[in-house]
Amino acid sequence: MIKIFRITAKNKILILGSNGQLGSHLSNDLAKLGEVTSLDRNGFNFENPESLDLIIKRLSPKFIINAAAFTNVDGAEDFEKIAYQVNALTVKKLAILAHENNAVLIHFSTDYVFDGLKEEPYLENDIARPISVYGNSKLEGENYINEICSKYLILRTSGVISKNEDNFISKIINLSNDRDELNIVSDQQSSLNFSGFISQAVLEILTELESNIDKEKRWGIYHLSGQEPGTWYEFAKFTQEISKKINPDSNFSKIDINPIPSTQFIQKAKRPKYSFLSSVKLKEDFGIELPNWKKSIIEVMENNE
Repeated sequence: MIKIFRITAKNKILILGSNGQLGSHLSNDLAKLGEVTSLDRNGFNFENPESLDLIIKRLSPKFIINAAAFTNVDGAEDFEKIAYQVNALTVKKLAILAHENNAVLIHFSTDYVFDGLKEEPYLENDIARPISVYGNSKLEGENYINEICSKYLILRTSGVISKNEDNFISKIINLSNDRDELNIVSDQQSSLNFSGFISQAVLEILTELESNIDKEKRWGIYHLSGQEPGTWYEFAKFTQEISKKINPDSNFSKIDINPIPSTQFIQKAKRPKYSFLSSVKLKEDFGIELPNWKKSIIEVMENNE
């Protein structure tokens, strides 16, 4: 489906992946900056990108925001070809078209491009060593953009949560409906980030870029995450604390949540033990700092129950 948000402004903005966790926020927030065209999977199929050329030439966007991806980390192990098509090969095509049409490409990537062995916050210039198909496919997409585009930002983030389904918060709440307890991994550190906070950060970035885009030099990779790391167990326990305050009679508020090591939690894809991203560069270059994961969880829970 194609949605167009019109306001009186000169900028044309194309958003790919409007039905994802980030897409709906981006479509609404970026309408403050220009005319937004948002495409979901019905408007553009990332597995079959032939129509992308015509779409971009017809719209002639100033900014292209790629919020579409194959994000099923375990599913990527089984559907490797599709993961690489969506996260790498189609991104390559997008990078070529952005460069040829003099558009700014904003692309979202992941903390899973790292292997987790560093044990301290990852910087943008740390060597990426993915340990899963998902991580490798996302890194390949990054590399294509680096090689091809002249004006781009790759925004690596982690643990995106929203008021929609299919994220960590909704999954643990739904699982609590038919279980007596939840076992949550306690030895993998990352961060959770509310999609609305990410979208507002993108609006601030684009507003600043738009003001002097011809002389802009801040292109490259940026980490976009809150200031504090946490484990999945800590995320789950804090979510339950909030749930007890706003919905004490729910199954999730009453269920036992137990910490377990990742070795006891069987998953097809390997996850990094530590993948917390330092966002110092983003703060220094753009003056932007995302709230911590507790505020992200509160934002989702207090408007969901």
